[in-house]
Amino acid sequence: MSIVRQLNKPSVWFALIGLTLLALHFWWQPSHVKQLGAELLHRYSLTMSFDAANEDIVTRTYLPLTNDRQEVINESLQSGTLEFTNDESLIGRQGIWKGFSTTPIRYNAIISSREQKYEIDPELDIPTDYPPHLKRWLEPTEFIQVNDPRILELWMNIQPKERKLLSTLEAIHDYTYNEIEGAPFKGTTDAITTMILKRASCNGKSRLFAALARLNGIPTRLVGGVILETTKKKTSHQWVEAYIQGHWVPFDPLNDYFAQIPHHYLELYIDDQALFSHTRNINFDYIFDIKREHIAAPLLRFDNDEGAFFNAASLLAKIGIENKTAGIFLLFPFVAFLISFARNVLGVKTFGIFMPMLVSAACIYTGFWMGLGGFVGVLLTAWLGQLFFDRHKLLKIPRLAAIITLNTMLFIAIFMVLGDQTPLQMGMMTLFPVVIISFIAERLSNMTQDNNWRELFITSLGSVVMISLCYLAFSSITLQSFFALYPESLLLVMAAQIFIGQWTGLRISEYLRFKKINTQNNTLGINKRNRDYVYQLNERKLLQLAIDKIETKKVLLQQGVPVPQTLDMCDSFRDLDDFVEHLRDFKSFVVKPNRGSQGNGILVIVNNDDGTFVTASGKRLSLMDIRYHVSEIITGNFAQDGAPDTAYIEPLLIEHHRISEIANLGLSDIRVILCNQEIISCMLRVPTKLSEGKANLHQGAIGLSVDIETGLTAKCSFKGKQLDKHPDSGSQLLGHQIPFWNKIKEIAQNAQKAIPLGYIGVDICIDEKLGPMVLEVNGRPGLEIQNVQHKGFSGEMETARDRI
Repeated sequence: MSIVRQLNKPSVWFALIGLTLLALHFWWQPSHVKQLGAELLHRYSLTMSFDAANEDIVTRTYLPLTNDRQEVINESLQSGTLEFTNDESLIGRQGIWKGFSTTPIRYNAIISSREQKYEIDPELDIPTDYPPHLKRWLEPTEFIQVNDPRILELWMNIQPKERKLLSTLEAIHDYTYNEIEGAPFKGTTDAITTMILKRASCNGKSRLFAALARLNGIPTRLVGGVILETTKKKTSHQWVEAYIQGHWVPFDPLNDYFAQIPHHYLELYIDDQALFSHTRNINFDYIFDIKREHIAAPLLRFDNDEGAFFNAASLLAKIGIENKTAGIFLLFPFVAFLISFARNVLGVKTFGIFMPMLVSAACIYTGFWMGLGGFVGVLLTAWLGQLFFDRHKLLKIPRLAAIITLNTMLFIAIFMVLGDQTPLQMGMMTLFPVVIISFIAERLSNMTQDNNWRELFITSLGSVVMISLCYLAFSSITLQSFFALYPESLLLVMAAQIFIGQWTGLRISEYLRFKKINTQNNTLGINKRNRDYVYQLNERKLLQLAIDKIETKKVLLQQGVPVPQTLDMCDSFRDLDDFVEHLRDFKSFVVKPNRGSQGNGILVIVNNDDGTFVTASGKRLSLMDIRYHVSEIITGNFAQDGAPDTAYIEPLLIEHHRISEIANLGLSDIRVILCNQEIISCMLRVPTKLSEGKANLHQGAIGLSVDIETGLTAKCSFKGKQLDKHPDSGSQLLGHQIPFWNKIKEIAQNAQKAIPLGYIGVDICIDEKLGPMVLEVNGRPGLEIQNVQHKGFSGEMETARDRI
């Protein structure tokens, strides 16, 4: 079917509306396109710790403030029980904490800052008079000894030939930068000490610069702050500003910035101040933690006139959602579309449908490699825990709880080794065990119990790939900006999701799975099976009935369809002991979960050797082993929906000799696919040692194609290979006549009449004495039968469907 025919009205409507609104938006506000880029910001974090013992304390420090060069965005403060006040003045914004607490103070902010450069006219003279408010910046201080004769003597030795403003500042800057060696100093270094030692840190160089500038009549002040570089550190920084024609022009004699300041300088205060002051003898300590980060500008810039109406991030900001979380939230629909595309078009398998989306969202906070490592760690721990706790016969829910506890302990140990992490990172990492285990533990359990290592590897690889792709989408600045500025584009995402939901083509993985029969162009894929047959021909209540095997048997019996006898049932732990004790009365039997699928949870006992039960594969089990297995069934470990289930017993049927002569390793069955009473395809499923006596292909049984007309076995499929002989018994597989063939076809059609699913799979076995009987019906029969038959049946299904 062509792409044009695949398009349907809902997807077209959503696409047209979305494209129309998007076009109007581009026309109305074309400047929004320029905002799709990233903005370089810094995450600034300050942590102050102390030991207050039993006394009240006072701690002060200067906090970032917004001015014409820098902007403080999204501040947050954690200070426990301490009383906090904000004292803002011309010097700066000082935070003051008072009270009793031993909880560290944590301040966090996102800083946006830009570079500033100034051009100084070479012909500009030094002014001789300034307004009164500037004269304080010409006066001497304790550490800026303007009037000391040694400062004047120094100036006489370094002064330029022409006394202009620019040449004077160049002479001062060249001397303090080139002649004074930069070196770390603890404490305060004044201008005179710096001149004498010819060594100083940033504050000593800046004070000497200020002293020489003030001597020449240039108002100069110190500025304190922090250099924003990605690191954890304790060092702050100081530079100077000179007043020139109405502007405070920056100079940094330590790092050689003349009349300019780079973008990563954060200003905290003005004047010769101490950055921290606090109560004495409290073991005060502090640390700056700075990270550089590119953030989508529209997640932060939505308070201007242009674009405020259309910016979806602004709505989230109003209710207190942080910008990073807002970016993830806006991309959830798009990432969900990626997962839908990967699963329904590519056929990628993952642990859980949307689990990769949740894990990748957490990776945005923890970092990709830490998050991916957490996922792999949880996966391995869950697997090892599953193996360990299975040996001790833990039931499903306690076992999952124990595995979650094991994972949490693992992460605590990792935190202890790695050291401190930000509270947000630790919080997100702690959620990993709970989030992931809830999606993967049960499926992981089934794979390990079935020794299905290939499926485990493919699913694990698919999960890692999808986590990586989802992370790339979540971390895309362009995508975050686009969906923030153009929320109407979500209509296009909706259109794409609807299109994929109604697309019935083969998945890419199915081209590989059915590569031997795809040349016939008649292969039925999962998408088409689900949409055109399961959803259209099978009522939901009938699908639920087919899942409930006990109720299905009752309905079939009422319509005269033969089914195995139900010997006993147990749906609660109250009756468990009596149920298990009843098993002693049977020489052989089969225990089944009522709502199981794909053969999971079926226990075949071929012999009761005085209380020791022998399985079809020869494994010997005690009564306690069987009790544990029944407990697993009751708790829902094998149920399709994971809900509590019912265990029931059937007699072990004696397979008809015409079938058992192939291999007497378990009960074989015949799968008959029907659509509206027409038989579409048939196969005989023969157990092997690998399948442990179960007639299930994915567990290692052999599939033999059966000719619908004659009932002869014609072709064989075993793990993707063609065989002529049984791998265990050595018996010939092809050319066998299925006994009671016409009756089997009649029973299959009667079963469909009794359970009127339009598309159905009927599983029939042949007992030596009782003849053909229906084991179960399936409202979503698998498609591997096409490989067994070496031909697809999409066309036959369409013909049968259209006969309604």
